[in-house]
Amino acid sequence: MLQKAFLTLTLMFVLALSATSTANDQLVYPLDVAVGPNEEVYIADRKLPGIWKVVDGHLEVFFKASKTFRTPLNAVRCVAVDTDGTVYVGDSSTREVYAIGEDRKPLPLSDGHIGIAADLLIDGDRLIVSDLETQRIWSLPKSGGEVQELAVIAGVRGLAKSSEGELICVTTLENPVRKIAEDKTESVIISGRPFEMPHHCVIAENTIFVADNYAGGIWKAELSGETPPELMRSGAPLQKPVGLCQYRDGFLVADPHAKEIFLVPAGAGEVTRLINSE
Repeated sequence: MLQKAFLTLTLMFVLALSATSTANDQLVYPLDVAVGPNEEVYIADRKLPGIWKVVDGHLEVFFKASKTFRTPLNAVRCVAVDTDGTVYVGDSSTREVYAIGEDRKPLPLSDGHIGIAADLLIDGDRLIVSDLETQRIWSLPKSGGEVQELAVIAGVRGLAKSSEGELICVTTLENPVRKIAEDKTESVIISGRPFEMPHHCVIAENTIFVADNYAGGIWKAELSGETPPELMRSGAPLQKPVGLCQYRDGFLVADPHAKEIFLVPAGAGEVTRLINSE
């Protein structure tokens, strides 16, 4: 009887150790991805929970948060990296946006003003944040401070700047791609409901690329809005893409269902995995 109990405890220990190892060396639920100044890649993983860093194809934990709700980075959803290497992270568990410097300690910036940060955009000395909870787009200093309202838009997720410096946003509502002028007025760029469940976006010259979680792919559309959007990439290995950023001559795509970061060429070519499995 004692021998059986001992074997059971041993098996439980081995399984627990295996689960810990898996959580520490592979993605769990990646929602966003960003590229640093030296091409190091940062990944917001909702269920790590925390931020991964990828250098030369190898994965390491940059910041691992507690699994206790309402602790910093417990529910990360978006990440952006500045030219000086500062990492900015949106966390819905603490209703906050954090800056993480060389000491890897998260510094809160908005005093709990931002509910569910869906995307982050670095704009000079300020951050622009899309907030699903308050249905607004906010602006605040990168060093922290007063939060200013830029627009009131429900379902807003993706943010980008055009080549002319205009703020472009993507929402899950009708007329999904819109421009926000400096006087805070809105204008529709892409009308109707061409997407299924759009998330993050990237603008390259006069073209916008949008990750669509339900369509399982990446859309391509001209910012002129004169032609219908085209589903340029869909199907395996992509499953449910959410995060999207530019990387070299193509894009990085965060796919939480595939538990992968994919390299997607801008033109023809094979979709590959960013992280080495060895």
